[in-house]
Amino acid sequence: MKFKSSKTKRKGHSEDFFGTYRDYWWNKGFLDLLAKRLELSRHHSLLDVGCGQCHWSRLLVNYMGTPAQVSGVDNDRKWAREEAAIKAYFEQKGVEFDLQKGDAHQLPYEDDSFDLVTCQTLLIHVEDPELVIEEMLRVLKPGGTILCVEPNNLVQSLTKSSISVDDPIDEILDHVKYALLFEKGKKKLGQGDNSVGDLVPGMLAEAGVENIDVRLSDKAIAMYPPYDTDEQIATMEQWRKGSSWSTEEFNDYDYFKAMGPEAFEFYEEYQRRYSNKGERIMRYINAHKYHAAGGALMYVVSGTKPD
Repeated sequence: MKFKSSKTKRKGHSEDFFGTYRDYWWNKGFLDLLAKRLELSRHHSLLDVGCGQCHWSRLLVNYMGTPAQVSGVDNDRKWAREEAAIKAYFEQKGVEFDLQKGDAHQLPYEDDSFDLVTCQTLLIHVEDPELVIEEMLRVLKPGGTILCVEPNNLVQSLTKSSISVDDPIDEILDHVKYALLFEKGKKKLGQGDNSVGDLVPGMLAEAGVENIDVRLSDKAIAMYPPYDTDEQIATMEQWRKGSSWSTEEFNDYDYFKAMGPEAFEFYEEYQRRYSNKGERIMRYINAHKYHAAGGALMYVVSGTKPD
């Protein structure tokens, strides 16, 4: 469900994905176990890189030791302007908070500053994820924990639902080809690799990280009639917005143009052929005929900075 987006209205990076839906990305039981395994209670200072509205650090702070201090950094001026609202959340928990505008490739912090340095769906948007990881490690204290949460988004083009289960092979291959060309064009324009999660453990190993652990989030938002749970309602609201990736400078259209005339010709034909894909899903939902397991492939990769 990727469609060309308008560039006329200024939005923050990934703002279309910052709705209520994002609040249902994690199962509390999974986070409880993760926090225990990573001994987050021994950490008192956290840096959330590419923090956006701090969805991720708002969850992690509940497991940190006290007193706790949380810092957020994001290169999007819109999120940096919203410091007051985010800060109020942490103040209610008695947590010191600061937010800076900055580039993840050159973090505005001193060496060895934080017990825990983390990111959630950041590396899929950066031009040089290896450099970002180096920066995260630079500002991490020796013995501290680096925690990267990144997906493989390609798998979504192969997951089945009640309305796609009998799709012709050629149609399924069209969706896979679209996803692949989209990712390659996005990467070519320096906008990141949408399935970089597959590569993060190796990047950490090359950077000298120790005790690397790789887990998969156990979260799935299953869709089935009558679609009346809070997370199902939030998911439907997200679907109505569409799922096109866009920034102030680039969107799907630009990514396919970057891949050359043949790829752009495929893009135009794909839009013509499948332009009603999202509407079709909503029609089936309204008729109570849509169902899908709603799984995703989200890697949770952690490690320790050598002493």
